[in-house]
This record gives sequence, structure tokens and C-alpha cells, in this order.
Amino acid sequence: MEHKLISLMDTPTLPVAFSSKLRNRDPKGCILANDEFYVVFESYPLVVKQMAQLMSEKRFDLIPIEYLYAASVFYRKSRNPHGPSSRPIYTFCLEYTEFTCEMKPRGLWDSISGKAKEPAEVFFAYFQGSGRVNLGKIPNDFTDASALECLMAGVCEQLKIPRRSFREIGPLSLGAECPQIA
Repeated sequence: MEHKLISLMDTPTLPVAFSSKLRNRDPKGCILANDEFYVVFESYPLVVKQMAQLMSEKRFDLIPIEYLYAASVFYRKSRNPHGPSSRPIYTFCLEYTEFTCEMKPRGLWDSISGKAKEPAEVFFAYFQGSGRVNLGKIPNDFTDASALECLMAGVCEQLKIPRRSFREIGPLSLGAECPQIA
């Protein structure tokens, strides 16, 4: 089955692979691959609109929607039936906004120190070539490991392949030109 590429022009709120706001700190995420696909898993990715602004203005504005975690799915470069492309076929995400999701209570010190609000719940959703699909709200009790497994379950269900077919290649620092995803 051939999967459609996601249009970056039509989806300004699509999380962008290899763009984590935490890229200089832990957790950094990882790259996973099987024979046909690779997945970029990361926390707090920027979106297409922010990346375009960062590239042109060397800064980006905050937007109301935040992505706690995202897993972007790509054809391996040598297996892409669409030819050379850096566009994903799916992006699974745990997302939230302050006005649509319940937030965790903040203590006095959190308020004084300016610590960011944390969501008590998130939307589980994914982007595909024909748009965004919302799978509903779920409690935000994720660790890096449980978020990876949640998103990979969605990936494998959509691709109709077993989770065991994916192996971890390494950290995000390997980048998009990593030879193991060619």
C-alpha cells in the first residue's frame, strides 16, 4: 500500500521532525526504523509555521497548540515510491492547548518561578496526507518511554505492521542524513 505524503503548505501546525525545543537537553528522542519506514520520536517539536519563521527571522513565536510528543513517520529514502522527499506520511502526536485541555494544578512556587503549566490531559491525534485525525483526549501520565510506546502503537496500527519490526537506530543527533535511514 502506498501512503500519501503530508503537504507542509496545507498543515502549518504539523510537528516538524528533528525540531525539538529541548534538542540541547534531555530528553532528546530517538530514531527507529524497519526495512521500509523510519520514525522520528521527540518531545516538544516545533511546527511548520514556527520552523519557517525560525529559518527566515532566526526566532519563532509561541502558538496556542503545544505538542508534548510526536512521532513522524517517513519512507526510508531508498524505498519512497514518491521519489526523494523529506515529507512525512504520518505524524502521531500528543497535543494540548490551555483552552481545550485540563491543566494540572500549580503550586505557589510554580507560579512565582514562572514554571510552565502542564496538561492533565492531551489529545491523541495524527496527521496524514488527507488531514488531521483526532482520536480523543487521554490522561497525561506519560513518561518518555510510555509516550514512545503509545505513539508507536498508533504508527504500527496505521501501517499494519508489528511493533517488533522497528528497531532503535539511535538518538536524534544522528539527524536526517543518518545513513541507517537511507
